[in-house]
Order: sequence, then structure tokens, then C-alpha cells
Amino acid sequence: MKDRRGTGTAEKLRLASRESLRASVVFSIALLVLFGLSTGFTRFNPIAALLSQGEFWNFILGDFVPPSTGRLGALLGAVMQTIYMALAATGVSAVLALFLSFLGTAAITRSVLVNSAVRGFASILRNIPPLVWAFILVAAFGIGTVVGVLSLIIATTGSLARFFIEILDEAAEETVEPLLAAGASMPAIVTQALLPGAMPGFIAWTLYCVELNIRASTILGMVGAGGIGLLLMGYIKQFNYAAASTAIIAVAVIIIAVNLLTDYLRKLIMR
Repeated sequence: MKDRRGTGTAEKLRLASRESLRASVVFSIALLVLFGLSTGFTRFNPIAALLSQGEFWNFILGDFVPPSTGRLGALLGAVMQTIYMALAATGVSAVLALFLSFLGTAAITRSVLVNSAVRGFASILRNIPPLVWAFILVAAFGIGTVVGVLSLIIATTGSLARFFIEILDEAAEETVEPLLAAGASMPAIVTQALLPGAMPGFIAWTLYCVELNIRASTILGMVGAGGIGLLLMGYIKQFNYAAASTAIIAVAVIIIAVNLLTDYLRKLIMR
């Protein structure tokens, strides 16, 4: 009876194999070695960083706390500007990405050269961070929200194009060939089969990019692209840390609220 119970317990637990344990040990050792090499190369001392935490907390508690509530009007305007930047950039990017996805999927555009060119172009756009685009555009257009919106549009278009292409490819696997064999035209297939099946995925990824763009627009503002990031950087340069603390709290509240809203909308759409 004991053997049977022991065997049953082992089967239920599904103990890890020796290969999995060996791989875990090797990975952990490699991670420790890489950490040691990285800290040595960058001359980062983790112990010194831990011991200097007292100065950090003295600075935070002495200068950033309590937050200032004297400039809420300017803060609210900067917050709304940041949200508008993210929404405008995501909306334009979604339209551009939809057009590029039609050219990038083999289900609609039957040209390998065009498909490869569009996918490569989208990869280039998405792999260059918005902050880099902002630096380039600030040199060309100067400081302002136009730079922030354009930077977000460029990066978001590349990301959404790749997402949309993958969604269309998945939707086309089960719909395009049977409908073509049945005599349906390509415009009818796109409007009646592909787009309705892919639209929930399109909307879900677009909402996700709204969330990412609100975070990114805060960082872009700190290099002159407008929004609450520009206001925050101004407070820090003026050594007005109490007002900067209020701006940081506002950024956190915005990101959490948008995250909760987009998560709810995605779950509602994907039902």
C-alpha cells in the first residue's frame, strides 16, 4: 500500500527531470558569472550601493516630501497634453499600420518582395526607441508637442504593423484559401472574413499601445517633446522638488488608471 501511495504521489507531483534540474543549475551559474563580469566591467559595487541608501532616502524625505499642491492648474494641463499626445499618436499609427499590414501579409499582397520590404521597414521603425526619434526630431523641429507625437507615431506604427501582420496571417490560415476556392473575390474576403476576425486583435493591440505611449510620452517630454515630462524636468532644473514630487505622483496615477482601463477594455473585447 505504501508503494502504491508513493507512486501515486510522485505521479501527481510530476517531479522535475534531471535534465531540467541540470539546465537550471547551468543557467543560474551562467547568470552569476555574467553578473560578476558586468559589475566588474561597469565598476558597479552592489555593496556600496546598498550602504548609500541612507543618503538617497534623506534626499527623498527631505526634499520631495511633502508634495506641493500650489501648481495643480499647470499640472492638470500637462497631464491632459500627455494623454492627448498618446491618443493622437496611437490613432494615426493604427491607420498607417493597417495599411502596411495589408501590404505585409501574403494573404492579401501576393508578392514576396513587397511583404519582405514592409516587414523589414516595420522592424526598423519599432526597434529604434521613441527617445532616439525625439532627439533627432528636436534637432529638426525644436521643442514642442509635435516632436513627441511624431516620435510616438514612428515607433508605434512599426510595432502595430508587425502585430497586425501576424494577426492577419493567423486569420488567413483558415479562411482565405477555402473562400478563394469557392470563388470569392479578394475584396470580399478581406471585408467579410479577414477584418471581422482580426478586428478584436487589432483593437487589443491598439489599446496596449495607448498604455505604452502614455509612459513613453512622459519620458519624451523630458527631452523637450512636451507634456508632463517637460513640466517635470523644468521643476527639477529649478530645484523645486516638492512640485516635481507632485508631477511624479500624477504620472503614476495616470499610468495605473490607463492600465486598469485598457485591461478592462481588452477583456471586454476578447470575450
